Amino acid sequence: MKKSLIISLMVAALVCVFCLPVVIAANAPADTITMEVPAGAKATKTPVTFPHKKHVDQGLDCLVCHHKAKSPDEAKSCAAEGCHVDASKAAKKEPTGFYAAFHSKKSQASCLGCHKTERKAGNKAVPVSCKQCHPK
Repeated sequence: MKKSLIISLMVAALVCVFCLPVVIAANAPADTITMEVPAGAKATKTPVTFPHKKHVDQGLDCLVCHHKAKSPDEAKSCAAEGCHVDASKAAKKEPTGFYAAFHSKKSQASCLGCHKTERKAGNKAVPVSCKQCHPK
């Protein structure tokens, strides 16, 4: 009886040691994300390589940018269905528009809005010009 209990505990410990990191890593965000216009939309600028891990490592709250998610595990791309998929010229200034999701100066959930606030606070390293995010 003792032998089977010890073997069972050892197997359970091995499963935790080898499987748990894989499960946790599956939910980890990518280090960098290439952000492109939604499918079917015409790109007017080059895609943006977004340093996602850098933002996570700085302790930024995931739910600021992923504002529709209830938890970080529910976060999805801005170009995912149900988010900022309208890349039309008419939707450019609409909060639900794809362009505004990244460029609205009034929203802290947008890249430019957050970076402008950071600049005013003295952080000169954050990009705020077109060419800093769209180098080509």
